[in-house]
Amino acid sequence: MSQVAILFGAVAASLSLFAACGGDDADRRVIQITQTNEACTPDAVDLTAGEKVKFEIKNESSKDKEIEGIEGTKLDELLVPAGKTRTLNYTAPGKAGVQKVKCYIPGGATTIISLNVR
Repeated sequence: MSQVAILFGAVAASLSLFAACGGDDADRRVIQITQTNEACTPDAVDLTAGEKVKFEIKNESSKDKEIEGIEGTKLDELLVPAGKTRTLNYTAPGKAGVQKVKCYIPGGATTIISLNVR
């Protein structure tokens, strides 16, 4: 088998893998969260039961900030360094209710973001 054929096969396999991995993200609504020194916005987000979203968290503050689910909300803790943007996938529960996300500077300002699942 020629090197060109091997290279072509490797590229085709890689593209298939990327397409398979990207499908889940392509179906997610992007929700922007902005972190500042004073607070995080928005303070509430409306979701549909079972909806898959991607939080895009932009830290515009001068300090590292964190975000995490609280009171049973299944959202992993994430550190967002000052001046950086990070993403975090989330799937809303299958039934209506309010989920809570804590957005904060450790030892400093805290905002609770309500995820209103309908």
